[in-house]
Amino acid sequence: MSEPTTPSPSAPAPESVAPYGTGAQAAPQRRVRVPHLLAMKERGERWAMLTAYDMYTAEIFDEAGIPVLLVGDSAGNNVYGFETTVPVTVDHLVPLVRAVTSAARRAMVVADLPFGSYQASPQQALATATRFMKEGLAHAVKLEGGQAMVPEVELLVRAGIPVMGHIGFTPQSEHVLGGYKVQGRGSGADRLLEDALALEAAGCFAVVMEMVPAPAAAAVTAALRIPTIGIGAGPDCDAQVLVWQDMAGLRGGRAPRFVKKYADLRGDLLGAARSYAADVAGGTFPAAEHSFEA
Repeated sequence: MSEPTTPSPSAPAPESVAPYGTGAQAAPQRRVRVPHLLAMKERGERWAMLTAYDMYTAEIFDEAGIPVLLVGDSAGNNVYGFETTVPVTVDHLVPLVRAVTSAARRAMVVADLPFGSYQASPQQALATATRFMKEGLAHAVKLEGGQAMVPEVELLVRAGIPVMGHIGFTPQSEHVLGGYKVQGRGSGADRLLEDALALEAAGCFAVVMEMVPAPAAAAVTAALRIPTIGIGAGPDCDAQVLVWQDMAGLRGGRAPRFVKKYADLRGDLLGAARSYAADVAGGTFPAAEHSFEA
């Protein structure tokens, strides 16, 4: 295994970025970079990551001060209407990544490598990641898997591509894992830590942990120099991520246990659409103020 190439958080802190969530847009803001995230871990500052798949959500979340946006293969469930993330292709995601990177002025944009686009070899992973960096203008990529993905991570990092890892429940492997099940219980906690340490040593700048017991996630967070990002991994991770449609209440049906809804966009949009339809049917829209004179 090659020596770690991830910058040490003990190195001199990078030029700071303005506090997140302040809404201050008067001065141009610097792009969030890997050293900023490492420095935040060292200072004990927690941060939020959200998915984004289009220019409007990217603009809004960027203005809100969300430092990292993930163009996830969760677009399969939330954009394309697939039952799982498995059918998602590189061609599905590249245009979404380009839309998000074109709109986000400050946030780091991370592109998911979809199923089948990187597992064959490190060279396949590099070819796929290169497309996201060149065509999508991504700032980093994310891939799923632990120790088995070390050769892929090492090659990408040597090529100058920042890599975010993803362990615990990995949606692309749901058929092998037997569905959406918590990972890392019992002896699985040791494997989780081994995977995390291997990804850090390979050069990952952060690691997502999905659907793992909170104590196991806390132990991994304490052991790593790089940030951990939890989704269903308890409160002790350095950061948290949610699919934005879950966070904002756009998706219907039962939400996963780890989701907290911060709005009811589904209800708001439903009410707006019904009001619009009623106005059209009743002849009250368009009114004079919505019409042009001769």
